[in-house]
Amino acid sequence: MKKRYKKKKKSSVRLTGVVDHVKKRFCFVTVDGMTEDIKVRAQNMNGAIHEDSVELHLINNFSSKIEGRITKVIERKLSEFTGTIEDNKDFAFFIPNNKKIYSDFFIKKRNSEKFSNKKKYLAKITSWTGGKKPFAKVIRSIGDIGSNEAEINTIMHDFNLPYKFSEEIEKETEKLNDIISENEIGKRKDLRKEISFTIDPDDAKDFDDALSIKINNDLYEIGIHIADVSHFFNTKGLINKEAEKRATSVYLVDRTIPMLPEKLSNNLCSLRPNVDRLTFSVLIKMNKDYEIVDKWIGRTVIHSKKRFTYENAQDTIDQNKGEFLEELVNLNRIAKHHRKKRFENGSFNFKSNEVKFQLDEKKKPIQIIKKERKDTHKMVEEFMLLANKTVAEEINEYEKKYNKRYTFVYRIHEDPDKAKLVELKKYIKQFGYSINVDEKNLSSSINDLMKKIKGKPEENSIEKFAIRSMSKARYSTDKEKHFGLAFKNYSHFTSPIRRFPDVMVHRLLQYYINGSKPKDKLYYEVLCKHCSQMEVNATKAERESIKYKQAEFMSNFIGEEFDGVITGITEWGIYVEITKTKCEGLVKISSLTDDKYDFDNEKVIIIGRRNKKSYSLGKAVKVNVTGTNIEKRTIDLDLL
Repeated sequence: MKKRYKKKKKSSVRLTGVVDHVKKRFCFVTVDGMTEDIKVRAQNMNGAIHEDSVELHLINNFSSKIEGRITKVIERKLSEFTGTIEDNKDFAFFIPNNKKIYSDFFIKKRNSEKFSNKKKYLAKITSWTGGKKPFAKVIRSIGDIGSNEAEINTIMHDFNLPYKFSEEIEKETEKLNDIISENEIGKRKDLRKEISFTIDPDDAKDFDDALSIKINNDLYEIGIHIADVSHFFNTKGLINKEAEKRATSVYLVDRTIPMLPEKLSNNLCSLRPNVDRLTFSVLIKMNKDYEIVDKWIGRTVIHSKKRFTYENAQDTIDQNKGEFLEELVNLNRIAKHHRKKRFENGSFNFKSNEVKFQLDEKKKPIQIIKKERKDTHKMVEEFMLLANKTVAEEINEYEKKYNKRYTFVYRIHEDPDKAKLVELKKYIKQFGYSINVDEKNLSSSINDLMKKIKGKPEENSIEKFAIRSMSKARYSTDKEKHFGLAFKNYSHFTSPIRRFPDVMVHRLLQYYINGSKPKDKLYYEVLCKHCSQMEVNATKAERESIKYKQAEFMSNFIGEEFDGVITGITEWGIYVEITKTKCEGLVKISSLTDDKYDFDNEKVIIIGRRNKKSYSLGKAVKVNVTGTNIEKRTIDLDLL
């Protein structure tokens, strides 16, 4: 007698979602409103690929994980790909560079068409039905594998970054008036006679903020002047539409992909020295104890007297001589006071570990330099924070005054997840540290931890773990606190040349200063979500360009030995940051031949079965560079 098996029933519920193809054998589909992603096995993907919008139904089974079957691809987000080609006589296969595309593409060759295995290409899918191999056509070559243009263009394409502005946008930009009319100046507070100056990196091309200070009747009158970007284009033009779409400038190692066309970012909006510029200013009066006693926010016109770099502004302060010494010294002293007070109030004091590359004429890295944060960096940062906080508080005052809810764009940072804090506490315990995870004492406890680990081998790994334990800051129309800064109200106002949320903030401020009623929320809610997503995308692209240049740089040191610190441990290996170059590479667990090693997820260590030798985060080690893969942006190391 044959046994009867019940067939798995198909759910009648049809859902729509977006594919995240994490492994070759399966993907997850994120569905709005569902707290858990739906797992879809490869055989049930029906030709869907990473980031496709799909229709699916649930499959009833005995797994603890919700599973589904994709029934239809609604929209393909990705249709063009960068990659390499395996060429044959009558046909070729295209292998996508995107790590989340697990299928190669069939290319039907035209007569005498040949492809090089040393080049990267851009290809477009022409047809794809069900689970069959997709057909594609080659659009163009993007350069030799490993070359700067090919690799940077690959990053730009993978993160959907724009290559240029359209002709229509350039034409609209060219029509912008270079001359500031007397009529426009008459509408503004005229601050051209005041001493103002910019302080920026030495390689900066756009200057979107300037500072001024004077002492009047025992009061410090401080001006934080920001480029009035919103003056130059309205909400209906092509420039605005493109700026909305881009949402942010992106800073790759070898180039900047700007949010605004060059005429705006590097000319009309840039607060160059010795020319009149339109600005949106926050003017603050402080008493001799540096307490704020008055403030004013509005449109102004300034005439910057000097362009400082961070370095020469610092030299002026350190050497106690040079132009505008008194102004710099006073600003620095006030900034230090407010910075100290901010930390006392619970603001986090994470240090920056950024690096910059010195490139030759072919854009190859010849040196990696750790960015040094001088007092002048901290000074400018402090006044920008103060301006951002002040404009957010201004909206709060409007709401109290008129008893209305005013739509605004805030920069919010929610409390960290309790479970992540428990993980952090468990992680640092192995180094002999502890933190108080109570909400009231968390900030001071973490700042105290940062002081204790300063200069220790485990410093970087603990700080990275602590940062990962925090929530991600984002844009929102909801008026919530900024946990990391310990501010009740906070916004982004000070960088409108490179961030679209700041442009929205400028517009909203001017609307309300002009007496406008509260704006409708929907547009700003949609743009806040979009800008937050684009910020994440830009950060990932920037990191990829850094990883590429690090791999390219370390390819000069194959076979050489370096000191390093363990920064990450997984079941497949040990990540080590080389102390001298700040480049991170991987020691594969399979390369540890003196014993069989197991990964202890609980303690985050790798330990030998026989010799009990262990490797833990923060441990100082010596490594040998065994190889690099510039295309994959990886560095291979061996432990010594």
